[in-house]
Amino acid sequence: MSIMPDLDAMFARAVAAHQSGDFAAAEQMYRELLRSYPAHAPALCNLGVLLVRAGRVDEAAECYNLALAAAPGHPDAHFNLGNLYRRASRPREAAGHYQACLAANPAHAGAAFNLGLALSAIGDAAGAAESFAVVARLEPTNPDGHSRLGDALVRAGRWAEGVTPLQKAVELRPDDPRNLYNLGLALAAGGETADAHELHQRALRIKPDYAEAHNGLGLALEAMGRKDDALFHYQRAVELKPDLGDAWSNLGTSLAEQGRPEEAVGCFRESLARQPFAPAIHSNLLLHLNYSSRITPEQVRDEHVAWAARFAGPTPDAPRVPEPHDPDRRLRIGYLSADFRGHTVAGFIETLLRHHDRERVEVFAYASVVRPDDTTGRLKPLADHWRPVGGLTDAQAFDLIRGDNLDVLIDLGGHTAGNRLLIMAARPAPVQATLFGYPNTTGLKAVDYRISDPTSDPPGQTEKLYVESLLRLPEAAWVYAPPADAPPVTVLPAASQRGFTFGCLNNPAKISDACLETWAAVLQATPGSRLVLLAGQSHAGAKRLHDRFAERGILRERVEFVFRVPKQEYFATYSRFDLSLDPFPYNGGVTTGDSLWMGVPVLTVAGPSYVSRQGVMAMTAVGLPEFAARSPEDLVRLAKEWTGRRDELAEIRAGLRDRLAKSLLADAPRYVRNLEEALRNVWRDRLP
Repeated sequence: MSIMPDLDAMFARAVAAHQSGDFAAAEQMYRELLRSYPAHAPALCNLGVLLVRAGRVDEAAECYNLALAAAPGHPDAHFNLGNLYRRASRPREAAGHYQACLAANPAHAGAAFNLGLALSAIGDAAGAAESFAVVARLEPTNPDGHSRLGDALVRAGRWAEGVTPLQKAVELRPDDPRNLYNLGLALAAGGETADAHELHQRALRIKPDYAEAHNGLGLALEAMGRKDDALFHYQRAVELKPDLGDAWSNLGTSLAEQGRPEEAVGCFRESLARQPFAPAIHSNLLLHLNYSSRITPEQVRDEHVAWAARFAGPTPDAPRVPEPHDPDRRLRIGYLSADFRGHTVAGFIETLLRHHDRERVEVFAYASVVRPDDTTGRLKPLADHWRPVGGLTDAQAFDLIRGDNLDVLIDLGGHTAGNRLLIMAARPAPVQATLFGYPNTTGLKAVDYRISDPTSDPPGQTEKLYVESLLRLPEAAWVYAPPADAPPVTVLPAASQRGFTFGCLNNPAKISDACLETWAAVLQATPGSRLVLLAGQSHAGAKRLHDRFAERGILRERVEFVFRVPKQEYFATYSRFDLSLDPFPYNGGVTTGDSLWMGVPVLTVAGPSYVSRQGVMAMTAVGLPEFAARSPEDLVRLAKEWTGRRDELAEIRAGLRDRLAKSLLADAPRYVRNLEEALRNVWRDRLP
């Protein structure tokens, strides 16, 4: 007679005790059964569950492993082991067990859901979306599956696809503030700011202390131009939930907009303390370190090296140079950027694409753009090959770029928003460089060159500040693309009045402590002068800057603020300036070109590295090196001197647009020829 019915009966009694809550009796029955039949996988799994409940996790893991030894592929054993690993913050091991569970039982919705959570924890948003899609299919009335699917799609950059499942989640559970919040984020990513604003408000009406919804509402308000209201909600979010890393990051960006870069840096560090493996937030910290006058160039370099050590891993060997190895053959050059769209960098990108010699160069554009716009449409036909990579993971984009067999890949963004530096870190091309969009090192050994010039990076002086080797173009590191629709240059305002107006329309984040001290000294040295500054979209930021000048003895009426305005009004504002002031240590770039195009020379301070020498390069390239000061004190002297040289300043103003148009700073064909020659030379050095 078989003993199986007795075992089945024992197992049934143990399960009944387990389900009734008599856990001690259930454990005893499972153990008794296992003494007779130690390979009984279901009993081992259930005993493991009881042991987890009692906090005896190691014993539970042993039970699950014994179950797998007895019945390889047992879905419950894999599922339960996955749960143990996930709770132990070991999401990669957890994911492996969930995948094994699903291989044995594809209808296991719990394993699919938890696999999505594990993949989200390791940053694989695309994989998480696939898992949550399984949950939504298996359990179509489960709002959590739809909500998680939508959230993962948004995090994977597929915001448009994320809207539908999030709408379904709201339909299934309309009073769940998390669903409202997630749908708001998806709509905001697609530019539907007003709807996002309403959804976040609805979430807060249901749950006023919902920190995430305050953070989401801040993002919506910021997109609507209500910067001060956004700041309030970011502050409220971190008060309610100090561990909310994203809110700390957004608060930092908001404070920088108000001209408070030092406080912004503190916020980014708070964010990273809570989510240390967030490369985009860490990049934002690096960007804002460039604004600070309290940190040395060497310290900034070290921070970039630390970013690379944390996120990039070991530097891979460069791929082989594609054949044929003809030193004069047509080069395959790729440009990688998130700014193939309406952005200040777009004019420079257009210059590159438009002026490359197509007999010598084949151009690939890797556009990491989430929301293409009219500028994207204008740039696309200028490339020989257009590759949209905004919706691809780093691994997918790497495979695409490697498959194109480039000779040279050039990053145009550095650590700015939307960067794809981790693609560069994986080294898809034999020669890699960074250019223009970011004024400092990437920190990556996989990037061979930083493209610069002898004025921005004087030979023998700045090499130690960069991980990359410096590839100096002979004349200028970048060129200015003059706007087609700027208003005409006006006469010098000071020619017909006693006063004198200085101005700066750079991002207020660039007004460092040292910069503000120097500009206050300029106003003190030039009685009757005024200073006009851009205050972004923050009235609170303008007030705070007013207060900082007042603390240094500058009357409020001597400092005027303008707010972010349409392009035509922006250019027209220069007609009020007699002389522009270049912020430091982070100089203007395109903004300096705009000022020159409107006839207004720029007074700049020559600093110790590229970030603080772009102004010197620009003024030298247009033949006006006398506007470059040797130090902040020298800037005060020059400013005072130029207020008394108004006839000469008026003459320079009248001819400056023509001077710029004919200068090295706007000679796009010449610049691109220099770039092509430099790239060909370094590529030849890689030939076998």
